[in-house]
Amino acid sequence: MAKVEKLDHFGRGIVFDNKITFINYALPNEEVEYHIIKQTKKYNVANIDKIVRPSEDRINYPCPYFLKCGGCSLQHLKYAKTLEFKKAKVEEILNKYANIKTNIEVISNSSPYHYRNKLSLKIKDNHIGFYEEKTHELVEIKECLLAKEAINKLILDLKYFHLTNANVTIRASYNDELMIIITTNDEPKIDLDYLTHNHKIVGIIINYQIYYGEDKFIEIINKQLFQVSYNSFFQVNPFINAKILKIVQDNIKKNSIVADLFCGVGSLGITASLYAQKVYGIEIVPNAIKNALINKKINHRENIDFCLGDANKVLMEIKDNIDTIILDPPRSGLKKEGKDTLLKIKPDVIIYISCDPMTLARDLKELTKVYEVKKFYIADMFSNTYHVESICILNILKEK
Repeated sequence: MAKVEKLDHFGRGIVFDNKITFINYALPNEEVEYHIIKQTKKYNVANIDKIVRPSEDRINYPCPYFLKCGGCSLQHLKYAKTLEFKKAKVEEILNKYANIKTNIEVISNSSPYHYRNKLSLKIKDNHIGFYEEKTHELVEIKECLLAKEAINKLILDLKYFHLTNANVTIRASYNDELMIIITTNDEPKIDLDYLTHNHKIVGIIINYQIYYGEDKFIEIINKQLFQVSYNSFFQVNPFINAKILKIVQDNIKKNSIVADLFCGVGSLGITASLYAQKVYGIEIVPNAIKNALINKKINHRENIDFCLGDANKVLMEIKDNIDTIILDPPRSGLKKEGKDTLLKIKPDVIIYISCDPMTLARDLKELTKVYEVKKFYIADMFSNTYHVESICILNILKEK
């Protein structure tokens, strides 16, 4: 038996006993009996056999697949405590890897369940579910408590697609219109009459080709319209997305010249264009730029231009004096040339949005040689998981 000291960055309990041991689904201050499932030279990984003394913060998790699926890591912890965990995690990472200590404002989710507008599933030998974490073992499910109800309703009717083996992604818009993206070697035998009668399906895409309807739909965030293609990035949590767009809006100075890098379908740049004099959106994914150009028109924004290409190269070709840069890079963060470009241009303000605090800290370590952290937010984009979205506002240091 051992007492759990704290949580690691993945939400596992930590026990220090000769060698550090990470215990799945254990909480701080709990006394647990456990067995080792993995041993390395530096650490062990364990599962709980018995909770001898449970934490007062432990709750009954509502999902029957919680301990098998691996998609969620914090359903057994009170929601307020998950926010405390994420804040402490980001504070620790910023301090340890970037030597940054700053006040962090926490933005909670309106609902920790049924918030996701996108879900990716596996169909294996006619069974529907998720792969168990770090395996190819299928966990069969009937619903996902993180997904919107419209997505869960369709999961129950995936049998009408008659797929034996496939990857299926379901995307849902603000009004529950559905787009289904399938990759498979199976021959399509889809019961369209039943499916379109019982669900608001706007499109079915099979192996990157339109099988039915459209390959895009309209999303509405903060009274702005955004066309989203089947393979374009769009945040999975509409409520938190709206909060992030408001933060961007509030940090754009009137008459500024803005560059929105990794702009996707243009939601951040179009929001910035409400106040900016000029906005340039740069994206390397062709479908996303097509969406962005449409979104410029349907939102009647003439002060934004969208450019297809590598952000670093396009940015250096812009003749305007860029004073504000918005970044929402992939999980891997900025490449070295990206940071070098920023430090060469030296905009007055950088708004950096990140889904990985480790890569954010790595990038901030370089950027804070020239910038100071003015504001820092974490947003609970991915409730019931260890993931967290960060929004950092950087102001250039004034020369003495």
